[in-house]
Amino acid sequence: MSNSNNRNRSHSTVHHLVSRIAHRVYFMEEGERMDFLEIVRRVSEFCGIELVGWCVMSNHFHLLVYLPEPPPVDERETLRRYGVLKGRKRAEAVESMFAGWRKQGDAGERLVFEWLQCQHRRMYDVGSFMKIVKQWFTEEYNRRHSHKGTLWESAYYDRVVPRCVADMAKCLGYIHLNPIRAAAADRFDGYAWSSFSAFRKGDPIATRGMRFVYGEEMTTEEMDACHETLLEDLIEKEKLKRAEEIARKRAAGYEMPADTLTTEAMIAQQATHLEVVRRAAMELRSEGAVKKGRKGAEDEAVLAALTADPGMDVMHLARQLGISKSAAYRQVGELKRKGLLLQEGRGGNWVFPSGKTGSDLNSHYILSRS
Repeated sequence: MSNSNNRNRSHSTVHHLVSRIAHRVYFMEEGERMDFLEIVRRVSEFCGIELVGWCVMSNHFHLLVYLPEPPPVDERETLRRYGVLKGRKRAEAVESMFAGWRKQGDAGERLVFEWLQCQHRRMYDVGSFMKIVKQWFTEEYNRRHSHKGTLWESAYYDRVVPRCVADMAKCLGYIHLNPIRAAAADRFDGYAWSSFSAFRKGDPIATRGMRFVYGEEMTTEEMDACHETLLEDLIEKEKLKRAEEIARKRAAGYEMPADTLTTEAMIAQQATHLEVVRRAAMELRSEGAVKKGRKGAEDEAVLAALTADPGMDVMHLARQLGISKSAAYRQVGELKRKGLLLQEGRGGNWVFPSGKTGSDLNSHYILSRS
């Protein structure tokens, strides 16, 4: 989870937002999840952030939102949004306060301007949106349950999703699969606090979010069919992932109970696959050991040839060992890097760790050029 100061604050971006309740306890009951969604809708309208998708679980939530370019927001629109956030009576009280301030002339106008600017700073900003949502819900929860202190883990997860159909649809599908993964529902639309369920019930905000992802050209039926196909593909991959995880832990000696998302047949299939991978890895390791031994033998052959004739040039070395000139250069160069072979000056005799040297031999194809 990145530091809030390093978050992407650009506009015209899509954000996947996640936050968890402290200690990951299950605080949100059914009615509280509905209240939370109502808070999210009101805050998003105030901030000018578009809701694309959501899923509210009992101990965390997922939101997919779009942060548009901020348009000019005049006084009337600011008061309207403030009324959505705080209620119409509070907005009317602010209007009356403005009227009183304006009677003071320029000083009063300055107060009105500062109040409006304060509200504008909270608009079109993901951080402000999350802060208002989480603080508001915490205050409501604490008031109802006589709870004190913070309700959420410190920061929130914020990932910018590329604005293309494939990436946005995959992220939205991941969000909609949360109830299935947690065994809180057995159907894609069987969870009341998911935007996919809301979409199928005709919720206008959820429908607008699906259209944002899939485009204006698709009909509602086409979007529904396309998204369900995506969810089916994602859930199959999730089942395989769960089966592989269980198979791996069982192979390591852990007792893993059956999982509601996968089957024993899939787990057995993944266990067989893991065994094939393990055997292949052992074969590669053995092959590497053979290659290492072969390389050691090649080094010994080069050292033996140069010990017998310390002035041998590369052409003679290659011819004697039955290898190419480039291979001879490479092997001698590796021996020099290992400190097993030295040369007395340019074109001089080879010196070995034992201190033996051979007779001088001048050649244009000296080994030191490797």
